[in-house]
Amino acid sequence: MEKIENPKSIKRAFIGAVAVTMSIVFASSALTIYGCYRMQKAILPDSQEVWLHMQNVMADGTVSEATHRFTLDEPSKVSVLAADKADAERILENTEFTIERIESSFSTLRPKQQLLYRVISVSMVGLPFIYSVIGIALCAWWFYRKKLSPPIQVLAEATKHIREQNLDFTVAHNGNDELGRLCMAFEEMRQALYDNNRQLWGIIEERRILQASVAHDLRNPIAIIEGYVEYMQQNLRNGSLDEGELQHTLSNLAITAKRLEHYTDFIRDLNALEETETAYSVVWLPDFLRNAMESLSLMAGQHSLELAFHSTVPECQVKLDEQIFYRIVENVFSNAIRYARSKVTFQSSFADDILTLCIMDDGIGFSKKMLRKRNTLFYSEEAAGGHMGLGLAISHVLSQKHGGNIKLSNIEPNGACVRVQLVVHRTG
Repeated sequence: MEKIENPKSIKRAFIGAVAVTMSIVFASSALTIYGCYRMQKAILPDSQEVWLHMQNVMADGTVSEATHRFTLDEPSKVSVLAADKADAERILENTEFTIERIESSFSTLRPKQQLLYRVISVSMVGLPFIYSVIGIALCAWWFYRKKLSPPIQVLAEATKHIREQNLDFTVAHNGNDELGRLCMAFEEMRQALYDNNRQLWGIIEERRILQASVAHDLRNPIAIIEGYVEYMQQNLRNGSLDEGELQHTLSNLAITAKRLEHYTDFIRDLNALEETETAYSVVWLPDFLRNAMESLSLMAGQHSLELAFHSTVPECQVKLDEQIFYRIVENVFSNAIRYARSKVTFQSSFADDILTLCIMDDGIGFSKKMLRKRNTLFYSEEAAGGHMGLGLAISHVLSQKHGGNIKLSNIEPNGACVRVQLVVHRTG
């Protein structure tokens, strides 16, 4: 799985959504309460009037009380009855003043105003509650629609495709939270299943093609044997089969039987190859390749062919299976020297843990029919018999066991090229 920068989490997104919702609900509630308060004050404003209570204790103990109503911020006068100024001061000294604010009276409102006032009072309490319920519902709906529903739908569709044994789809969801990473993991699983399925079907298809190819190639020696047997039977009945012709016919039958034996040995070896496990060892490149060229030079010299070696492989240590490497190279090289006219070229390169080997000859090259069937590698160029493409088939199986492949092509102006790619890993 590829690394995700700044990964988010559903928990953090949920907390953020709840925080935003609470902020909106709180602000709306505060504005509503303030608006209702202002409306109530507009309907029933605070009174600006007060009661002034005066209590005067006389010299004889008599108590007199008086109450006056005043409007604040307006000039008012209170009269005191006295004979003279001294008497007035004495009366004021014995008088206690008390001020009481006159509250607004709800009963003074008209019925419609009273109803509106009550509705506003209920709204001050009810609307914040309604805001909370609506905010929770909208938050839950938004969070499910934006964060949960898309990946759940994607995973549900993916599960449906897999249940229908259809792996040719893509789990497309680019979220970088937990569900997004789950979708990415699901896509990697789907891709792995798809690759495994293709590989399995490829193996089955190759097995089918191999069986068809062998069955086709077996017809020739079987037909030859049947022809010789029919020939011998006819000549024996006619009495015209002498000892020389009999020996010649039996010799040809023995050669044909050897070809049949070669086919059966190939099938047995191929089955053994598919069951063989790779045994990796550490080798130095390009020294290992130069050592391999020495044995190939001897093979080319036996056929009076020139061997050209070109390598761009850097100095490094890699892990590969030496036996698989030599069998592939020797099989492909034997095929090249069979058709080469004067020269075989061996090229090697290494990049991204892939060792690429190109073995080229200056022969007639592969036919168009062979190139069309290059993915099977079991096609025989010669219907008569010697070369059956079995070396390429073995090399193909071995390269796959080493994580690679084989590709066939022609080169200009003439000649064939077999490109072998093997997956090897650096160790130092």
